[in-house]
Amino acid sequence: MSTRQDLAWWQKLLVTAKLWRPPHRTLHHEVRDMERPVPPPVTGAHGNRVVTATRRRLVPQSDDQV
Repeated sequence: MSTRQDLAWWQKLLVTAKLWRPPHRTLHHEVRDMERPVPPPVTGAHGNRVVTATRRRLVPQSDDQV
C-alpha cells in the first residue's frame, strides 16, 4: 500500500505498521447512501394499475354496461 498524501504522519505510521487502515469511501459509496427519488406512478398495460373506466374495451365483455 502506497503512503497517501492526505494522511497525517502518525496515520502513515499506523498504516505502515498494519495496525490501521483508512476508510475507503469513494463517490460510489456516497451515491449509494443517498436518498432515492420517489418512483413515478405506473399505469398502463405493463403497470400495476389499469384505468378502464375512461376508455372502452377493444373486445366487449358480457358484464360491460353500454
